[in-house]
Amino acid sequence: MLTTDSKASQKIYKEKLGLDFVYMPSPIDTTKFKDLGEVEKKENQIAYVGRDSYEKGIDILRQIEPKIKGKVVYSTNLTWKEAMRVIKASSVLIVPSRMESLPTVVKEAFYLKVPVIATTVGGIPELVINGSTGVLVPPENPEKLLEEINNLLNNKEYAKKLTDAAYDFVVNNMTWDTILPKYIKFYESLLKS
Repeated sequence: MLTTDSKASQKIYKEKLGLDFVYMPSPIDTTKFKDLGEVEKKENQIAYVGRDSYEKGIDILRQIEPKIKGKVVYSTNLTWKEAMRVIKASSVLIVPSRMESLPTVVKEAFYLKVPVIATTVGGIPELVINGSTGVLVPPENPEKLLEEINNLLNNKEYAKKLTDAAYDFVVNNMTWDTILPKYIKFYESLLKS
């Protein structure tokens, strides 16, 4: 039995390989966040957390950085705790990816109540519902990404609306409390077959 954490990946595996993968989302461990402690918010700080690689679209963010009305912090080589502290201190997390499955960093930002602007690739739209849990932009579109970043930095009320909905979404759908029973049921059914 094969599993994947993204419905988008599940579809690709079926189309390209003819394989049936079972969708099993990967949860976040909310107990780890207790160790972050207090973090001071930094006005208009923009966080990027991920690899410094082409598929992650970091070059797109660097391209528009001079026009962003805030400071971009690139977290490409930090421990998990350090990266989460950067996100927690930020006004927005940017995920400018060209390809993705279901990025854990989006779920982590949701839990930390930091709004997310991300591209419409892979499984990202399974998490980021445009205008509800975050903001979606097309990949390879630096102008639209810039517009949405500056928009969100200027609209704190909208940012709060997004973070409230995103937090509820992740707590109700992407934590061990909600996912573990699905894993148990999945493995019990495997053992019976």
